Amino acid sequence: DPDIFGSVHGNGLVYDGRLMVDHNFKTTDPAIFGAGRLCEFSRRFRRSDAERYLRHDGFSGREVGAKLAQALLRELDPMSEDPAPPGEGSVAGLRVGQNADGDNAEDSSPDLLPEFYMPIAKGSFLPGSLHYYRVHSCRRADSQETERREDQVILTDTLDATGAGHFCRLEIDSFGKVDSITYLGGEELQVDSLWSLVGLSETFLNHLFVRWRDGDIPDIIEFLTDEWATALFHDRFADFCHQIKVDMLAQDGVKQIIEDALETVNLKDGLSRKLLARIRSQLPKESVKQMQDHLLEYLRDNTDHLNAYFLPENWIDQK
Repeated sequence: DPDIFGSVHGNGLVYDGRLMVDHNFKTTDPAIFGAGRLCEFSRRFRRSDAERYLRHDGFSGREVGAKLAQALLRELDPMSEDPAPPGEGSVAGLRVGQNADGDNAEDSSPDLLPEFYMPIAKGSFLPGSLHYYRVHSCRRADSQETERREDQVILTDTLDATGAGHFCRLEIDSFGKVDSITYLGGEELQVDSLWSLVGLSETFLNHLFVRWRDGDIPDIIEFLTDEWATALFHDRFADFCHQIKVDMLAQDGVKQIIEDALETVNLKDGLSRKLLARIRSQLPKESVKQMQDHLLEYLRDNTDHLNAYFLPENWIDQK
């Protein structure tokens, strides 16, 4: 685009395949900010993490826009209550601009960069009245795995020539989380529902892999739209998951079980289902009971929308 080329070079901005910005989205001109697919975080942030992914096109545009807005707010209203940006204050006992040798140097720690978590969703309406969706996790590293093992791919295809049925491919990453969902079919789906599944642990999906492998699930979409899955798509489900995570991390016994299990694991190879099952079997009964109590509390608090689940007190009432 000649206009973009002229704007970049006319203002003396650094462009090396992408417009370079720092961790606050500032270009080499402090009055010019940049974000989006045209931009990339400065490569100096790779000094201590050579695999760190820096291009903005690997992140959700919605999330990048929100981070940019926060950076602009700090610039326009320094007295705002927005949290301090990454790199402000001290980092690991060092002053900003000071490296481990005590020299004043530009900040280059990847810890200064904003963190991105939101999945990326794409969709289109194809000839034949077919809806296509692909939702995948954001990029974490340049060398992100592209080939999946057989036990990391779950695929069903009931789509016929008339457009009835569904094609669905669900990929699990090496840490047991849903990495991507690809859908093709004549039925229009709620993209937000697919979006909420990406990044979710496979253990929430009701033994999906085992049941699919045994031939019990001919259609993933039908399986995930059944009543049992309603709780996964509730807007408070993320808070429920976060509460469990916080409670488990606060228990020294649980942390020790996880650390002992990970000592023999090469994290580049990921976590096998067998290892995860062994960790679950070693959890203290009190911890398991605590998770069950949280689940029941979540269902009770949202019973107006999750009335398909049968609670213990309902069983007592019927008896």
